[in-house]
Parts: sequence; structure tokens; C-alpha cells
Amino acid sequence: MSTAAVSKHLHGTVGLHHLYQPPTARAQRSAMLPQPYGSTQALKAAHFGGFSKPRSLNLVVVFSNLVIPWAAFCIVFWALSFSLRFSHPVMAGGLVLTFALAAGISAFAAMRWSNNERASHWYHYFTLSMALAVSLGGFLGTMNYRYIMEDAYTLMMDLKLYTGVDVGQMKGQQMMDAGLVQFDHGALDLRKSLGFRDGGNTYCVAPITNGEGNLPVYDFWAVGVNCCSSTRPDFECGQYSNLKARAGLRLLSSEDRVHFKLAVQAAEATFDLRSAHPLFFEWVEDPVDEVTKRRSTGYQFFLFCLLAHFGVSVLGVTASIFKYAQLD
Repeated sequence: MSTAAVSKHLHGTVGLHHLYQPPTARAQRSAMLPQPYGSTQALKAAHFGGFSKPRSLNLVVVFSNLVIPWAAFCIVFWALSFSLRFSHPVMAGGLVLTFALAAGISAFAAMRWSNNERASHWYHYFTLSMALAVSLGGFLGTMNYRYIMEDAYTLMMDLKLYTGVDVGQMKGQQMMDAGLVQFDHGALDLRKSLGFRDGGNTYCVAPITNGEGNLPVYDFWAVGVNCCSSTRPDFECGQYSNLKARAGLRLLSSEDRVHFKLAVQAAEATFDLRSAHPLFFEWVEDPVDEVTKRRSTGYQFFLFCLLAHFGVSVLGVTASIFKYAQLD
């Protein structure tokens, strides 16, 4: 090899040597340190040969921040809305506290990494989304339970189903545990119906008879709110116009029961009749079917809220990803 060629080869080698800069010891130690939640080793630019690797996103963290809060919402909603709360309220409360504790732990971790905005970003998001999921799930679950499911469970599980009840033979005191009642030849005596007005509402009552004339005691009453006037017998509550309706769903509201008793007392004075232990019912054709429909309404509301929450969760995680990408 000629002297000029050797010189040119050495010059090229030196040039390559200057192009390559090995990583410093500090950079090597930094790469070995554990990375914060929501990051990978490539979150900060990694240098090799003077080139930068783009930041990457931990998909496991993103998936966790989407699914775990949504699952918490589903479980809390379910626990506070359905039969677990009715039969085992302490267990239902324990599930809610478990997810509330998870949000608290995440909040502690977010405070620990508070000096690093990128490191604490997903902790803050998880804390906020979990807190909202548990709070909203608890609120909606309680609403669903109080207004729909509780009465359905009470009627089907705590109280009894009576069939073939003759109001001319049975007395209210004999059926204090009745929930669903199918009357034998039951009919409403609309001529003796009456409305009692109180607090802006009209509480309507009509005696349930067996169609055989006057009864010595009227202990079974069909009731409703704001479905009659307080001046004349015009009861239009429940399935009053259904000729096949001969059954009742027991009224469970203690607050309304007080007003209906006052209405019965007014009917006693107006129509000269007697009621010893009045029981109040919503007049229907098939009480079991009515309870089933109410439970279906509660399940449909549950499914709607689950889908709506998942959609909002997707939007929230997407917005958080964009914000994370803008952090230094």
C-alpha cells in the first residue's frame, strides 16, 4: 500500500472516531435507574451516536388508566344498586371502600412524584378518574336502588304473594306481610273513591271489593297520587280501566302511607263505611309481571350508564395522552 493511501486510510479512521461519541458514565447510570409510572426508557431522549430516539408511551399504563376506573364504576354501581346491597349491605360497602382506597394510594404516589410533572402525570389522572368513578358509581347506584330496585326486591324477597284473596272474608290484619296480592273477583268501587289534598299533591283511594255489594269492613284500597280530584269520586289511578285487573302491588312508602290513611279516614266519614287495618295497593293486572318490568328498568339504566361512562373514559384518556405528549 502506498504512503498516500495509508495516510488517507488513517485520516478516515480518525474522522470516524470523531463521529462516534461513547455514552458518558452518567448517562449509563441514568439509563439503569428505575423509570417512573407511565414512562419507558425512551421517554426522555436516548442518545446513541448523536441521534435522538423519540419519546414512546407505555400502552399498559394507558390501558390501565382506561379500564381500571371504568371497572371501578361498574362494580360500585352494581354493588350499591342490586341484590348484594339488599342482602349483604356490609359487603357492598366494603367493595366501595376498596376502590376508594385505591384512589387514595394513587394520590399518595402522585404527591411523591410531584416535583416531576411527567412522572406524576398518570398518577394524577388515575387518582382523579378513580375518585370520579367511585363517586359517580355510588351516586347513580344509590339512585337506582332507592327509586327502582329496593321496592322490587322487598316485594319479591321480603313480602309474600297471596292468591285468591276474597276481601269479604280476609281482613287487613291477616295480611300484613302481603307484597303481591291477586284478588278473587276483585273490583274497584269507584263510587266510594275519594281524594285527599295535602302539600300540593292529591292522594287518591278507592276501596277494593268482591262485587257483592257493601262490605262490613273495607281494609283493601287501591291508591295513587294526583290521579283524581279532591271534590268528586273520579279515581283514575293504576290500571283502573283494565277489566282484567284484579291484583295489587303493596305500597311501601311510609311517607305516602300516612297521607293515604288520612284519605281513607275522609272516605269513612263521607261514605259511612269502616276500615280497621287498611292496606294500600297499586291496582294492576299481573303483579309479578309489573315487578319484573321494574327490575328490567333498573338493569337497563345500569347498562346505559356503563356504556356512557366508558365513552367518557375513552375521551378522558385520549385528552390525557395529548397533554402528556406536550410535557417537557
